[in-house]
Amino acid sequence: MSIKIKRFLQAQYPSHAEVLDKVATIPRLRRRNMALPEAVVRVVTGQMLSSKAAQSIYQRVRSKASELELEGSWLLDYESLRSCGLSGSKARTICEVGAGIGADANALDHWYSLPAEELAEEIGGHKGMGPWTASIIALFYVGHEDVFPYADGSIQRAIGLLEGKRRSKKLRVDPELAAPYRSYLALYLWRALDTGVIG
Repeated sequence: MSIKIKRFLQAQYPSHAEVLDKVATIPRLRRRNMALPEAVVRVVTGQMLSSKAAQSIYQRVRSKASELELEGSWLLDYESLRSCGLSGSKARTICEVGAGIGADANALDHWYSLPAEELAEEIGGHKGMGPWTASIIALFYVGHEDVFPYADGSIQRAIGLLEGKRRSKKLRVDPELAAPYRSYLALYLWRALDTGVIG
């Protein structure tokens, strides 16, 4: 099925079929084996940061939670989160989520059954978690196949590179054409950038 999705995308974007062909076929999305409250911490930590910086800070957060023998990082207090390198606003977001769900690692499991739009609305109801955060959680942790992170800077850069400065209709990358597999379009765009296929 993974190759069928790739072929579908190539058919939808014929001018970019060659670029897609150069990117390794992406496997079907599945929910990640991580408690969703922990996923919230990881994604919020990564907002507006490079992957390397986000990973470094998140490792400190995990170490602090382990040191304090907590069920998960979402239970860390504000000062502990700040001491790991999180901004005040990110620490407040995580504290708010933690206060709302307590130590129950499964408290957000109903997210798995929500349609993407409802999931985005629920996540967006938390201060500090907007469309980008909702799309990343939906795509990488819940396993939704049809979400598109319009607000992601790397995605916008990839689309800009493919469309070129003249933005001709022929080269246009309209994410709506990828439905019901918009998540895979995003993944191919990220990977094309990361591997130097475009850039």
